[in-house]
Amino acid sequence: MDSAADKGVKNSRKSVGKDEERVMGMRIKRAKLGVMLVAAFAVALLAMSLAGCGKGEPSVQELWEKSEAAEKNITSLHMEVAIYYQNTKFGGGQIQTTSIDVSGNNVHSTSAIFGQSFSEVIVVGGKQYGRFGASEEWQEQPVTMSGSAVTDQVQSFARLPEIASSSENLGLEKVNGVDAYHLAFTLSPNEVSSLFKNVQAEQLSANTGGKVDVWVEKETGYRIKYEAVVNNALITDKIGYGDIRVVTALSSINQPISITPPK
Repeated sequence: MDSAADKGVKNSRKSVGKDEERVMGMRIKRAKLGVMLVAAFAVALLAMSLAGCGKGEPSVQELWEKSEAAEKNITSLHMEVAIYYQNTKFGGGQIQTTSIDVSGNNVHSTSAIFGQSFSEVIVVGGKQYGRFGASEEWQEQPVTMSGSAVTDQVQSFARLPEIASSSENLGLEKVNGVDAYHLAFTLSPNEVSSLFKNVQAEQLSANTGGKVDVWVEKETGYRIKYEAVVNNALITDKIGYGDIRVVTALSSINQPISITPPK
């Protein structure tokens, strides 16, 4: 039989064991509580971060309204337009390139079709001069071009948000070294015809829709690049049907641009 001393030692050990269990249980509970608090805090931070991102990203409508206001104050610019065909039975290629300088109502425009020089026109001081094809001779002509007419061509995209089936702000991208918001618009066949009213109807009669991407400079609100694609349009009778892609880049907006009469 155990002595009284032995029983005392056993009881003491049991008491110590129970105390250790209680301490260990409290530590485990605290550890679990700590993990739960950290997880909750992380979720809260993530929610705050996502909410902040949502507030910081302007909508397509907000960006478009800003760009509309900025466009009204443009008095000079340089514009490069390139038109391509793709996905035809002959593959793809470049149809036309046009380079335009605008300063007030003065204009200098050069264009080439299928890589061959087509025309050069200068409007300055209320007079218009032109030369065509391989000719080096300038001829004075009736004034048919103006700076406002050129910028109005770009303004034809002003109705994009109200015409397009859908639109999306794809975020900031670098365009020629500046930050610009990339806006994407999707067009149905009827919307394509409505937007490109200046294009001959037979060219677009069989189109299957398209899209227009616009880059709006973050700082100024200027629209500095457009890229439009029309699917299944008539390129030429010889080439047949395919996709037309038009890329327009604008630079030197409201910068000094010198346009002088031909020599």
